[in-house]
Formats: sequence, C-alpha cells, structure tokens
Amino acid sequence: MDLLDSIQSHMRQLEEELIQQLRSRVNVAFEIGAHLVNSGGKRIRAQLAIISARMGGYHGPDAIKLAGAIEAIHTATLLHDDVVDHADTRRGLPAANTLWSNEMCVLGGDFVLARAFSALTSIGNLRILRIVSDTTQRLSEGELFQMANIGNIDLTEDEYLQIIVDKTAVLMEAACRGGAILGNLDPEKEEALAQFGFNLGIAFQMTDDVIDYRSEKAVMGKDPGKDIEEGKLTLPLILALKTADSEERSRVASLIQTRSMADGDLAWVRDFLARGGSIDESLRRSEIYLRKATRRLEIFPDSDEKQALVKLAQKILSRMY
Repeated sequence: MDLLDSIQSHMRQLEEELIQQLRSRVNVAFEIGAHLVNSGGKRIRAQLAIISARMGGYHGPDAIKLAGAIEAIHTATLLHDDVVDHADTRRGLPAANTLWSNEMCVLGGDFVLARAFSALTSIGNLRILRIVSDTTQRLSEGELFQMANIGNIDLTEDEYLQIIVDKTAVLMEAACRGGAILGNLDPEKEEALAQFGFNLGIAFQMTDDVIDYRSEKAVMGKDPGKDIEEGKLTLPLILALKTADSEERSRVASLIQTRSMADGDLAWVRDFLARGGSIDESLRRSEIYLRKATRRLEIFPDSDEKQALVKLAQKILSRMY
C-alpha cells in the first residue's frame, strides 16, 4: 500500500477532528456543518496539508488540526456557495439550503469558519494563522468577483483565471505551505510545495469546469451544465466564444443571462464546445498547470511523500478519462 492509499485508509482521525471542530452548544450549528462534512468529498486539501507536513518529517497532531481547519474553511465556502447559487444538491445529496433556510446556512457557514480559526489558533503558529487568514480573505474576494460577473458574456481568460486562483488555488497553496511550515522545511522547499499546491488548484478547477459539460449526473453526482444555470462563464465557453458566429454567441448569451437550460440546450452547448475544440484545449491547459505543479517537486529527493503528491496530481486529470 502506498502512502496516498495509507492516508486514505486513516482518514478517520481527520473525520474525528472535523466533528470536534464543528461541536457547538447550539445543535443546528453542528447539524448544518456536519451535513456537508458527512456528505463525502475527496479531502484533497486536507491530504495536501498532511503530506506536506510529512515532507519535512512532521507526523504530529498539529498536521491533523491544520488539515481539519483547511477542510472546514472549504466546507464553509461550499455552504455559502450553495446559498448564493440556490443549489438543490451537493455531492449527489440535498444541499444544506434545501434543508435549512438560507439565513441559517449563511450563519452556519460563519460558525464553521469561526471554529476553523479556533483550531488554527490552538496550533500556536502565528505564521500559519496569518497565511490561512489572508487566504480566507482571497476566497471571499474571489466569490464576490465571480458574483459581480454573473451573466457576463465578455468575461476574459485573465478574469476567469483570477476567479479560479482566488476560489480554489490559494486554499490548496495554503494547505501545502502550512504543512511545509509544520515540517520546518527551508524557504526554498516551502515555496516549492506552496507552488505545487497553487498550480494543482488551477488544474483542478479547470478540469472541474470541463466536467460540468462532459459528465453525467449518475457518474459525478451533479447535474451537467450547472455553471450555465448559475450564470457562470468558464474556460470551455470563453475559448469557444472566440471563434463563435453571431448566432452562436447570441444563444450562449441568452443561456448565461437567463440562467436556464431548456430541453436540447445542453446537447447544443456540448456540440458547440466540441466543434470549437475548446474542451480539448481546456484539458490541455489543465495539463500544463499539472506539469508546472509536478516540476516544483523536483527539488525534493524521492520519497513516499513525493510519490503521493505526484499520484494526487495524476488523479486530478484522470477524472476526465
């Protein structure tokens, strides 16, 4: 069994940490957070924190605390996202905002964030606390910038990249950097791990945005075409619109701005993307960022930890095949 499989088989400790972080004297606060935590998820960010700490030889309990806090922050953002997006499902299960009111879910997300920072404080490392605090600010800014561009058919590639960096990449970067700090790695190796997480995060989100058009609900647990229904322009459409004629552009604009998909619309969009080759180009760009990520690991000698990170990167793209 390799290290990545070993970590997967010992995630119970992390799950116990997450439940501990969510405990509250107000039952509904715990129930809202626990609903999302118990719905599954890949725990990629948590794994990054644990493996990064091990890269420096750290195996202590603070790695689990850091991993739990990072995962809790991610959980809080999902709670807020589902309210903003009026989501019906999350990971194939009812979204929290369908079980509790929007107001309760927003406050539940705030509670989860507060408990995450309480856990981070208990680690006693001011630098880690500052890094994760700055990252949480970036997460909020990314969400606000994306909201400000809902329905914007003219969103540029640079603006799209800004959104996915702030919403996804920076949290994976913080997970790796925090783990590296716990492992007491030298500045060069710490930066290498941080950049691994950063580039991995970009690749992860680009691949996820392709999955939104290529997947089936039975496989991925979510409805395809959700980004259009949420008014979000992502890389596949941005690339396809560069060569679109006026009729195609008008139809895409109508779908994005009305935030609705009628019968036949998804099939048309898939055909539109296939004709322009933007799905393949999006995946090619994802692969570029994955290569950037893995190159950052060249500074480290071969180890089980290094191989686990490489394997984690490979699994990002393999979701498409």
